[in-house]
Amino acid sequence: MTFPLDIPGPVRRALPPGTGVLLGISGGVDSAVTLALLASLGCEVQCVTFKNVCFAEGDDPPGTACCSLDAIEDARAQARTWGASHWVRNIEEPFTAGVIQPFLLEYAAGRTPNPCLQCNSDIRFPELVRLARRQGCSFAATGHYARIERSGDGPARLLRGLDPQKDQSYFLHRLDPGLLGGLVFPLGWYTKPQVRAAAAELGIAVAEKPDSVEICFVPDGDRTAVFADMTAAGEPATEPGDIVDAEGRVLGRHRGLIHYTVGQRKGLGIAAPNPLYVVALDLAGRRLIVGEKADLAVTSLEGDRFHALVEDLPSRWEAGQPLPASWKEPAEVVLRIRHRHAGAAVRSWTLDGDRLAVELARPAEGAAPGQGMVLYAGDLVLGGARILEARPGTGET
Repeated sequence: MTFPLDIPGPVRRALPPGTGVLLGISGGVDSAVTLALLASLGCEVQCVTFKNVCFAEGDDPPGTACCSLDAIEDARAQARTWGASHWVRNIEEPFTAGVIQPFLLEYAAGRTPNPCLQCNSDIRFPELVRLARRQGCSFAATGHYARIERSGDGPARLLRGLDPQKDQSYFLHRLDPGLLGGLVFPLGWYTKPQVRAAAAELGIAVAEKPDSVEICFVPDGDRTAVFADMTAAGEPATEPGDIVDAEGRVLGRHRGLIHYTVGQRKGLGIAAPNPLYVVALDLAGRRLIVGEKADLAVTSLEGDRFHALVEDLPSRWEAGQPLPASWKEPAEVVLRIRHRHAGAAVRSWTLDGDRLAVELARPAEGAAPGQGMVLYAGDLVLGGARILEARPGTGET
C-alpha cells in the first residue's frame, strides 16, 4: 500500500530500500504509522515493545498502562500486518532502578521530576540502539515528533519536530549525542492530525487511540500508591502542612508536598478573591507557598546536571553575540522550561562545569525545580539542565 503522506527527503536519504531498522513500537498510532512509513520505503523492519512496571495485570482496566496486555497485542498485530517480526523486551529492573527510584528521591527533596527525561536518556534509547546493533540494524526508530539532522561527516543533531503542538524534542534533550547518528524519527516532519489521517487512510485500527498523557507508572494521575513506602517512612515531603502566602499567613492545609508542583492552580482547596497558584515548596517548613499568577514570573534560572547536545557550546554567551558557525542556526536563542512551553528569549547564559545559569530577556511563568530547562537556537537543541532555582531578575518587563 502506498504511504498517504509525502515522505521528506532527509528520511528517504537516510533509509534507502533494504535498510535494517529496529522500531520501538508501543501499540499506539504514532509507532503504527512509523511502521507503515518504514515498510513503504522498503526497509527491513523488526519491532520491539518494552515492558516495564506499568504492565497492567489482574483487575487493572484495559488501556490503563502504556505496556498493558492490550497495548502489547496491538503492537504485535501491527507488526504482523506489515510483515515485521516482533518481540517484547522486559526492562522492569533497570526501569525501577534508573527511573522510579530517582523519581521518588526527587520528590523527597521537594522537587518535581520529569521521569521521561531519565527514561529516554538512561534506559529506553540506549537499550533500543543496543538492540538495533545486536540485530544488525543500521538504525533504531520511534514515533517521536522530533528530527535528526545529518550533514556530511559532521555529527548528527537533534531538531524540534515541525508540529509545535506535538514537538517532543524537550523529552530527548538528555540523549547521548553519540546515539543520534543511529536514530531516526520519521514523524518529526508531520503534524499529529496528518498522522491520524494517514492512519485512517491506511486502515490502522488504532487511528483514533488516545495519546497517553500521564506518567506511565502513574496512569490514573494519583501518586498515592507510588509514594506508599515514603509515606510509611514519614518522609517530610509526604506529610501534611500549612498553605501560606508570601508573607507567611496561613490560608489552609495541604496533604503533602509530593502532591503539588510550582504553577499548579487546581486542587489547593482554598478560597481567595483572585486565583492562587503554587509558587514554591518549602520542604524544611513543610509549607506550600502560594501566590497570584504574577508571582510565578521568573527571569533568572539556575540548574545542574547540564548536558550538551552540540559541539563548541560557548561557556558564556550574550544576546547579540555570534553563535558557532558549525551550528548553521542564526535564529533566536530560547529556553524552554517544560514540554508545552513555547520558549522564552535568552539574554545570556553561563556554563560552569555541569551548572548552567540563564538570564531571560522577558519573564517566564511556572519554572518548577526538578524539571528540565532546555536551550534552543532556532530548531536546534543545544542542551539542557535540571532546574534548581528560579527567581525574578533584571529581565525586561
